[in-house]
Parts: sequence; structure tokens; C-alpha cells
Amino acid sequence: MREKFSLTLEEALIQQLINRDITVSGFLESIFEKKGSMNYIAMCEGLVAYHNKDGGSPEVAEFDITESSFNPAMLSGAFKCSFAIHFHYTCSDIHNNAKDTIRWDFKLGDKVNTVMFIGEEPWIRDAE
Repeated sequence: MREKFSLTLEEALIQQLINRDITVSGFLESIFEKKGSMNYIAMCEGLVAYHNKDGGSPEVAEFDITESSFNPAMLSGAFKCSFAIHFHYTCSDIHNNAKDTIRWDFKLGDKVNTVMFIGEEPWIRDAE
């Protein structure tokens, strides 16, 4: 199942994006610029959710946004989020690190000042 979350932003920032007064990468940087902020934490939690079934208490501390785009007519866009994920298996005290990339779509919401983020459909592995 695709991960989803929404954020409430300042109207001025959203209007800057719609009016092309700011680039989409600048818009996304403004949203997620402060490591430890509520917006940054929301994205980290969205990224971790893709690895919850892998065991090992997954954690994401940092991410980078690349390949961003925005369609003003549709009020929607997309970007890729590259990140390192840390797993800690407490029973065996084993630590493991991996890298991953998740594609996110975003849509300026029907509600005032909201942006909805929808992650890609997760891969499903066959038993064979």
C-alpha cells in the first residue's frame, strides 16, 4: 500500500510555487529544510514505513530530494527521495545499513494550505 501524509503550509509559499516565483526544488527545500522539524520528521516516518516489515527497527535520519517536477495546471508534482536506512536487530545486537530511493507524488490539497504526499506502490516479492 502506498504511504500517504499531508502537511499544512503557508499560503504564500504555495502561491509562489503556483506562480512560478520559486522552483519546485526550492519549494520542497523550504518544506523540508530544517532537520528535526515536524515536516522533516513526517517525511522520515513516511520513508521508514516502507521498511517496517523488514524487521530490525528501521530508522531514517536524513534524506535528499532529487528529480523534482511540478505541473501548475494540475497543481501536482513529483520527486525522488534518496535516503539511508539503519536497522538495529536488538535480540542479536546487529546493525545494518542500506540505501533506498522512493518516488513521491504531491498534490496541492483541496483544503486551504495543504499538500498531500503519496509514495510509490511498494514492491511485492514472490515466494518463488
